Amino acid sequence: MAKPVITRVGNVPVNEWNSSSRGAVRWWELIGGDTMPTKELVVGIAEVPVGVQRPSRGHTHEPAEVYYVVSGRGEVLVDDETYPVASGDAVWIPPNAEHVAYNVGDEPLRLLYVFAKDKFTEITYCFPAET
Repeated sequence: MAKPVITRVGNVPVNEWNSSSRGAVRWWELIGGDTMPTKELVVGIAEVPVGVQRPSRGHTHEPAEVYYVVSGRGEVLVDDETYPVASGDAVWIPPNAEHVAYNVGDEPLRLLYVFAKDKFTEITYCFPAET
């Protein structure tokens, strides 16, 4: 039987994109099969800084994704529809939908993200602005 695992943002590696096609975002994978004995979920925190330019396009991936806004204010663009989001909001993003989250507030936009997948490394991100 597997034992529970506790992770903290400060104890896991930070990943980052910062480009005109991908936008600016940092993320920390907290739970996933790449680092612990789970085969059901990938969970992490993503942070979009204040004042960064919105990318021209979003990204896609095969699995559905959930965002839960931990703090800040932003907008989530999903297949050409823009939705305002703030602390306490949850967003379900359908499989293969082009999407991007960006910050419209005066503090970092922090999102909890969740995939029903085994490992983050099994999720293939596609960036239409790069093709």
